[in-house]
Amino acid sequence: METDELIAALAADDTAPKRPRLVWRLLPGAVVSVILMALFWGVRPDWGQAVQNLPVLTKQGLPVVLLLLAALLLRQGAPGRKPMLGLFAGIAGAVALAWGIAVLRGGDIMGQSAWQCLLSIPVLALPMAVPLFWGLRHRVEPQPARTGMVAGLFAGAAGAAIYALHCDEDSAAFFLLWYGLGIAACGVAGRIAGARLLGV
Repeated sequence: METDELIAALAADDTAPKRPRLVWRLLPGAVVSVILMALFWGVRPDWGQAVQNLPVLTKQGLPVVLLLLAALLLRQGAPGRKPMLGLFAGIAGAVALAWGIAVLRGGDIMGQSAWQCLLSIPVLALPMAVPLFWGLRHRVEPQPARTGMVAGLFAGAAGAAIYALHCDEDSAAFFLLWYGLGIAACGVAGRIAGARLLGV
Protein backbone atom coordinates (compact mmCIF):
# COMPACT_ATOMS: atom_id res chain seq x y z
CA MET A 1 0.00 0.00 0.00
CA GLU A 2 1.31 3.43 -0.95
CA THR A 3 1.91 6.00 1.76
CA ASP A 4 -0.84 8.28 0.43
CA GLU A 5 -3.30 5.38 0.43
CA LEU A 6 -2.39 4.50 4.01
CA ILE A 7 -2.95 8.08 5.16
CA ALA A 8 -6.30 8.19 3.38
CA ALA A 9 -7.35 4.91 4.99
CA LEU A 10 -6.43 6.16 8.45
CA ALA A 11 -8.32 9.40 7.87
CA ALA A 12 -11.40 7.48 6.76
CA ASP A 13 -11.38 5.30 9.87
CA ASP A 14 -13.62 7.18 12.30
CA THR A 15 -13.30 4.61 15.07
CA ALA A 16 -12.60 6.43 18.32
CA PRO A 17 -9.24 5.53 19.83
CA LYS A 18 -9.35 3.46 22.96
CA ARG A 19 -8.39 5.44 26.02
CA PRO A 20 -8.95 5.06 29.74
CA ARG A 21 -12.11 6.73 30.97
CA LEU A 22 -11.30 10.00 32.68
CA VAL A 23 -13.61 9.24 35.58
CA TRP A 24 -11.52 6.23 36.59
CA ARG A 25 -8.40 8.36 36.44
CA LEU A 26 -10.01 10.96 38.70
CA LEU A 27 -11.30 8.65 41.44
CA PRO A 28 -7.90 7.94 43.04
CA GLY A 29 -7.08 11.66 43.00
CA ALA A 30 -10.41 12.51 44.62
CA VAL A 31 -9.80 9.92 47.33
CA VAL A 32 -6.34 11.39 47.97
CA SER A 33 -7.80 14.90 48.24
CA VAL A 34 -10.48 13.79 50.70
CA ILE A 35 -7.88 11.98 52.83
CA LEU A 36 -5.61 15.03 52.80
CA MET A 37 -8.49 17.26 53.87
CA ALA A 38 -9.46 14.89 56.68
CA LEU A 39 -5.89 14.54 57.96
CA PHE A 40 -4.58 18.10 57.67
CA TRP A 41 -7.72 20.25 57.72
CA GLY A 42 -10.37 18.10 59.38
CA VAL A 43 -14.08 17.83 58.65
CA ARG A 44 -16.19 20.54 60.25
CA PRO A 45 -17.62 18.98 63.45
CA ASP A 46 -21.13 20.32 62.91
CA TRP A 47 -21.19 19.82 59.13
CA GLY A 48 -24.20 17.50 59.15
CA GLN A 49 -26.31 20.08 60.94
CA ALA A 50 -24.82 23.17 59.29
CA VAL A 51 -25.41 21.94 55.73
CA GLN A 52 -29.15 22.09 56.41
CA ASN A 53 -28.87 25.89 56.34
CA LEU A 54 -29.10 27.59 52.94
CA PRO A 55 -25.74 29.48 53.04
CA VAL A 56 -23.80 26.32 53.91
CA LEU A 57 -25.77 24.25 51.41
CA THR A 58 -24.96 26.85 48.75
CA LYS A 59 -21.29 26.82 49.71
CA GLN A 60 -21.24 23.04 49.40
CA GLY A 61 -23.46 22.72 46.36
CA LEU A 62 -22.29 25.51 44.06
CA PRO A 63 -18.82 23.99 43.46
CA VAL A 64 -20.52 20.67 42.65
CA VAL A 65 -22.69 22.40 40.04
CA LEU A 66 -19.59 24.00 38.53
CA LEU A 67 -17.63 20.75 38.38
CA LEU A 68 -20.56 18.96 36.72
CA LEU A 69 -20.79 21.72 34.13
CA ALA A 70 -17.03 21.54 33.54
CA ALA A 71 -17.32 17.76 33.16
CA LEU A 72 -19.95 18.25 30.45
CA LEU A 73 -17.65 20.70 28.70
CA LEU A 74 -14.80 18.18 28.77
CA ARG A 75 -17.03 15.49 27.26
CA GLN A 76 -18.08 17.68 24.35
CA GLY A 77 -16.05 18.37 21.25
CA ALA A 78 -14.66 21.83 20.65
CA PRO A 79 -17.54 22.98 18.36
CA GLY A 80 -20.16 22.14 20.99
CA ARG A 81 -18.44 23.95 23.81
CA LYS A 82 -19.32 27.54 22.92
CA PRO A 83 -22.93 27.46 24.21
CA MET A 84 -21.79 25.68 27.38
CA LEU A 85 -19.02 28.21 27.92
CA GLY A 86 -21.67 30.91 27.64
CA LEU A 87 -23.65 29.15 30.36
CA PHE A 88 -20.51 28.96 32.49
CA ALA A 89 -19.99 32.70 32.01
CA GLY A 90 -23.62 33.30 32.95
CA ILE A 91 -23.19 31.39 36.20
CA ALA A 92 -20.03 33.37 36.95
CA GLY A 93 -21.95 36.59 36.37
CA ALA A 94 -24.76 35.46 38.67
CA VAL A 95 -22.24 34.56 41.37
CA ALA A 96 -20.61 37.98 41.04
CA LEU A 97 -24.02 39.65 41.37
CA ALA A 98 -24.88 37.55 44.42
CA TRP A 99 -21.52 38.45 45.96
CA GLY A 100 -22.18 42.16 45.41
CA ILE A 101 -25.57 41.87 47.10
CA ALA A 102 -24.02 39.99 50.03
CA VAL A 103 -21.39 42.71 50.45
CA LEU A 104 -24.01 45.46 50.35
CA ARG A 105 -25.87 43.64 53.11
CA GLY A 106 -22.78 43.80 55.29
CA GLY A 107 -21.44 40.29 54.81
CA ASP A 108 -17.99 39.47 56.19
CA ILE A 109 -15.54 39.41 53.27
CA MET A 110 -12.26 38.46 54.95
CA GLY A 111 -13.43 36.16 57.72
CA GLN A 112 -10.68 34.40 59.66
CA SER A 113 -9.31 32.13 56.94
CA ALA A 114 -9.27 33.96 53.60
CA TRP A 115 -5.69 33.06 52.72
CA GLN A 116 -6.09 29.51 53.96
CA CYS A 117 -9.12 29.13 51.71
CA LEU A 118 -7.36 30.64 48.71
CA LEU A 119 -4.36 28.33 49.07
CA SER A 120 -6.19 25.18 50.15
CA ILE A 121 -8.45 24.91 47.11
CA PRO A 122 -5.58 24.59 44.57
CA VAL A 123 -3.72 22.20 46.89
CA LEU A 124 -6.76 19.92 47.15
CA ALA A 125 -7.37 20.27 43.41
CA LEU A 126 -3.88 19.10 42.45
CA PRO A 127 -4.34 15.35 43.11
CA MET A 128 -7.27 15.42 40.67
CA ALA A 129 -5.71 17.78 38.13
CA VAL A 130 -2.65 15.61 37.51
CA PRO A 131 -4.50 12.43 36.40
CA LEU A 132 -7.06 14.54 34.55
CA PHE A 133 -4.41 16.21 32.40
CA TRP A 134 -2.65 12.90 31.93
CA GLY A 135 -5.88 11.42 30.59
CA LEU A 136 -6.54 14.39 28.33
CA ARG A 137 -3.17 13.86 26.65
CA HIS A 138 -4.71 10.80 24.98
CA ARG A 139 -7.16 13.05 23.13
CA VAL A 140 -6.73 15.23 20.08
CA GLU A 141 -7.42 18.76 21.33
CA PRO A 142 -7.71 21.51 18.70
CA GLN A 143 -8.03 24.10 21.48
CA PRO A 144 -5.59 22.89 24.13
CA ALA A 145 -5.52 26.10 26.18
CA ARG A 146 -9.30 26.23 26.45
CA THR A 147 -9.49 22.54 27.31
CA GLY A 148 -6.82 23.03 29.95
CA MET A 149 -8.78 25.93 31.43
CA VAL A 150 -11.94 23.81 31.68
CA ALA A 151 -9.96 20.96 33.24
CA GLY A 152 -8.47 23.39 35.74
CA LEU A 153 -11.92 24.74 36.60
CA PHE A 154 -13.16 21.18 37.08
CA ALA A 155 -10.31 20.33 39.46
CA GLY A 156 -10.67 23.67 41.26
CA ALA A 157 -14.41 23.21 41.77
CA ALA A 158 -13.81 19.68 43.06
CA GLY A 159 -11.14 21.00 45.43
CA ALA A 160 -13.54 23.70 46.65
CA ALA A 161 -16.30 21.14 47.25
CA ILE A 162 -13.90 19.06 49.35
CA TYR A 163 -12.58 22.09 51.24
CA ALA A 164 -16.17 23.12 52.03
CA LEU A 165 -16.42 20.03 54.23
CA HIS A 166 -13.90 21.75 56.51
CA CYS A 167 -14.70 25.44 56.11
CA ASP A 168 -16.81 27.09 58.82
CA GLU A 169 -16.94 30.50 57.12
CA ASP A 170 -20.61 30.72 56.21
CA SER A 171 -20.85 34.32 54.99
CA ALA A 172 -21.83 34.40 51.32
CA ALA A 173 -19.63 37.46 50.88
CA PHE A 174 -16.69 35.32 52.03
CA PHE A 175 -17.13 32.05 50.21
CA LEU A 176 -18.38 33.49 46.92
CA LEU A 177 -15.25 35.64 46.74
CA TRP A 178 -12.53 33.33 48.01
CA TYR A 179 -13.90 30.09 46.62
CA GLY A 180 -14.39 31.89 43.32
CA LEU A 181 -10.81 33.18 43.31
CA GLY A 182 -9.45 29.75 44.23
CA ILE A 183 -11.37 28.06 41.42
CA ALA A 184 -10.43 30.81 38.96
CA ALA A 185 -6.74 30.42 39.88
CA CYS A 186 -7.01 26.72 39.03
CA GLY A 187 -8.60 27.65 35.70
CA VAL A 188 -5.75 30.02 34.85
CA ALA A 189 -3.16 27.41 35.82
CA GLY A 190 -5.04 24.85 33.74
CA ARG A 191 -5.05 27.14 30.72
CA ILE A 192 -1.28 27.57 30.95
CA ALA A 193 -0.73 23.84 31.45
CA GLY A 194 -3.12 22.98 28.64
CA ALA A 195 -1.30 25.20 26.16
CA ARG A 196 1.95 23.39 26.99
CA LEU A 197 0.84 19.82 27.57
CA LEU A 198 -2.20 19.25 25.38
CA GLY A 199 -2.73 19.67 21.68
CA VAL A 200 -3.06 17.97 18.33
